[in-house]
Amino acid sequence: MKLEEFRVTLRIPAATQKVWEELVTWKNQGNWMALTKVTSSHVGPKDSGVGTTIEAFTGIGKLGILDQMRVVEWQPPKYCKVDHYGKFIKGEGIFNLTEEDGMTRFDWYEEIKAPRALLLLIKPFILIAVYASLRKFARGFARS
Repeated sequence: MKLEEFRVTLRIPAATQKVWEELVTWKNQGNWMALTKVTSSHVGPKDSGVGTTIEAFTGIGKLGILDQMRVVEWQPPKYCKVDHYGKFIKGEGIFNLTEEDGMTRFDWYEEIKAPRALLLLIKPFILIAVYASLRKFARGFARS
């Protein structure tokens, strides 16, 4: 895996359609994504699609970073690709869902364009935070 690539895969005990609907209900991502507040003019799977814009602020108080994204590919209920176009975070992100034995395999992928020194510094923290957040997301289905 290249330095600028981030990947996490996990299995979720729910049908792909149900996982998709919760995953792309953008305003709810802050409920499970660590220290993140998400806003979008499109709030869920029924009104989202190519062109949807999403802003995710990750941080504490006013100290943090704003991630601005635009949906560039949309294949419900399995695939969403976003373009990160903000001032500090650029690159692409992908959600890919695959039905496996009554469960859903969730592959999360990001490619972040940033200076190498910055990537070396932040990559371990990003992977830990995203993995913990996606585990929290998955646990929500185990309780329902």
